[in-house]
Amino acid sequence: MNSYKQSLYSGIARVMANLLMVGAIFLAMHQARRWPGWSSETVFCLIFFGITIPLWLGTWSLIKWIRRRWPTPPVSIVDLPGLGPQPVRWKVREHRPGLSPAPNS
Repeated sequence: MNSYKQSLYSGIARVMANLLMVGAIFLAMHQARRWPGWSSETVFCLIFFGITIPLWLGTWSLIKWIRRRWPTPPVSIVDLPGLGPQPVRWKVREHRPGLSPAPNS
């Protein structure tokens, strides 16, 4: 269930960011012709990148939060010293014939 929620919410966040980015293109094109004394390319770049860079930084932060909130099955949340709760992937090593398990005391 967690992997479903993680995929769904991450997908929704990415789709919304892309839609807002398309809106930023239209807004930047509209504003580029309205600013007298500035070249239209400069205005377009200022507005477009001024919107999309914070938008994608926020989207990546949201996706990181989603991955922490709903971890997928091979990932568990471990409280690491100084870092707080972090997603951790566990790998089980194969048993090698030359190694014996630690004795139980």
